[in-house]
Amino acid sequence: MTVKQLIEALSQIEDQDIKVMTRGYKGGVDQLAIGNGIGNNNIPAIVNIALDVNDEWYYGKHEVQNFDHEYKDKQIIQAIVL
Repeated sequence: MTVKQLIEALSQIEDQDIKVMTRGYKGGVDQLAIGNGIGNNNIPAIVNIALDVNDEWYYGKHEVQNFDHEYKDKQIIQAIVL
């Protein structure tokens, strides 16, 4: 994916306050920081993220919410994972 393609894809998202996330080393997600590589996703998708669920250094701090595991006591937001 090129920068131009990424900009075009992101410009189609109506809510411009949606957070951007990247995959963690072994799992989970982190908020995107300048300098991180772009992942393998070609089309950004908005997913539900449970915030601050992983403590291990090798996981991203946050986790993509799935229906097999509930995060009742965690804040859930929508985000794009790159």
